[in-house]
Amino acid sequence: MKIYTVSELNLEAREAMLLAFEYPISVKGEITDFRSSKGHQYFKLRDPSGKYTVECVIWKNELRNIKVEEYIDMQVIANAKVDFYSGFGKFQLNVTDITEFGDGFLKKEIERLKSKLSKEGVFDLKKDIPAFPKNIGVLTAKDSHALKDVCSKLKEKYALARVYVYPSTVQGSTAPKSLARMLDKINKDNVVDVVLIVRGGGSLQDLMAFNDEGLVREISRSKIPTITGIGHKPDITLADYASDSAQETPTAAAIKAVPDCNVLRQDIYQLDIAINRAQKQRVNFLVDKISNTFSIFKANAPNKKVETFHREFKVNLHVMKNLIIETIKNFQSSLDNNNLNKKRVYQMIKSKNLTYSKNIGFDLKTIERSISNKLIQFNELIRLKTKQIHQSNPKIILKKGYAIIRDNKYKIVKNSILAKNKDHLKIEMVDGYVDVYRKKKKT
Repeated sequence: MKIYTVSELNLEAREAMLLAFEYPISVKGEITDFRSSKGHQYFKLRDPSGKYTVECVIWKNELRNIKVEEYIDMQVIANAKVDFYSGFGKFQLNVTDITEFGDGFLKKEIERLKSKLSKEGVFDLKKDIPAFPKNIGVLTAKDSHALKDVCSKLKEKYALARVYVYPSTVQGSTAPKSLARMLDKINKDNVVDVVLIVRGGGSLQDLMAFNDEGLVREISRSKIPTITGIGHKPDITLADYASDSAQETPTAAAIKAVPDCNVLRQDIYQLDIAINRAQKQRVNFLVDKISNTFSIFKANAPNKKVETFHREFKVNLHVMKNLIIETIKNFQSSLDNNNLNKKRVYQMIKSKNLTYSKNIGFDLKTIERSISNKLIQFNELIRLKTKQIHQSNPKIILKKGYAIIRDNKYKIVKNSILAKNKDHLKIEMVDGYVDVYRKKKKT
């Protein structure tokens, strides 16, 4: 066994330590026992337990960048080179930089990673949240308050959806990989329509799993839309930036994921009122149109014209009879005055008058029969036109199972080419309208 001198031992220890710590290292601890000497500053880094310390020095040529006094009794990250002082057989840290540990340090790291991912476009691609999801995935800790709050809110607002719980660790060193692995499984299963990534509030350190680069990239790559509800209102993680919708709390994430049934009921009620009002207006319009049409037919009906002609003919016939009688009387009087054979002339006139009367009676009956036939024909024509108008009523056609395709302005779409170019169509059936929307292609 070799026997070392003190100097040999110290020198070999120094070589071994310098070899083991060839490169600069970062050490976390609390600054204590600060002192200054000859322009150099000395202090110790103490473990949180208080049992262990390490000697540190900042040479005066490094002090222009470091103000140790600002960090006394604070947790810091010291970047240093390990050195061994062989004269006293002890090692120390030659510190080159100090950064506050805790929220300040973590926030700087988060901002650095945020800038990096933003430049890569990780936060740019956003997917649409489905309006009426049938299946909802919840990625969070098993039996957590966040899970209970989310499930309660989903049941309250939209009980139609089925909820799938994907349990995962949400805090600690294993949380990022656990969350990323479970999100990958959700995408492979491809069962849910949207994923809620949630957890309750906590410190910045508690939420650091959701600032992990690997998890953030996994959220960005997800084919299924994601909604985050991490912590409380002030808490913003990189996972929020990568998700398709970031909400302030788990409950807010649940509200975002589903429609409100109460609002839907009110919307349906208002829509029903609007449809009924539109139907009544349409029916009233058609009734008015038909009434106006009948009024026009009635005003210009042929039977009216025939009746007027018949009435005028009777009047004229009566006038003609009176005129003939008056003419005969005048002619008789003239014969008397001229001493003619009254009897012969009277018989002749009587015979002529009888002939005229017969002819007039015959013509009148013929005309009456013609008028009657015309009235029958016109009445039948009116009956057929009325039947045609009734059969052409859209409601009658719709009752047979047909439908009318309209655009969102209620204009009729007459062919498939026009229909394919519309994002919103209304299908009119006998009992109302059905709205059809063209499904948007996913980016």
